[in-house]
Amino acid sequence: MDEVLELLEKITKRNQKLFEETKETTQKQTTNYEQILQKKDATEEQRLRAFMGRMIAYDRLDRLSSQLSLLYSLQIFAFKVKVLEVAVDKIDDQLEKSGVLEKGNEIMEIRKHIDALKILVEAQYESLKEIKEKGKDIPYIF
Repeated sequence: MDEVLELLEKITKRNQKLFEETKETTQKQTTNYEQILQKKDATEEQRLRAFMGRMIAYDRLDRLSSQLSLLYSLQIFAFKVKVLEVAVDKIDDQLEKSGVLEKGNEIMEIRKHIDALKILVEAQYESLKEIKEKGKDIPYIF
């Protein structure tokens, strides 16, 4: 789990850096696109290209932001799993120290024996039923 946390942190840092760089680039590009859109002498083609460029830049930034958000969520989830793992290990250690686990294992063994006895009792009951049915003409058996 520690390896996963480290890997997620590396990826998140790399994506955070990429996001910041893209954000700066996008701000510069959108400023240029806005200037083109506001020019009165800009052609329709230039305005369309500026509009599409601005939308693509915002879309790229939005995509990177979503990826970064997902990575942060994964980091939080991985950290919570790690905390749960540590908590379960501590509980397991405490149960082991108190002897509860040994008692639980003993109880499981007893249950297995009881199940085996149930099977034997049921088999004996079925055998007695068969003997009773076959031995109706021999009164001293029952």
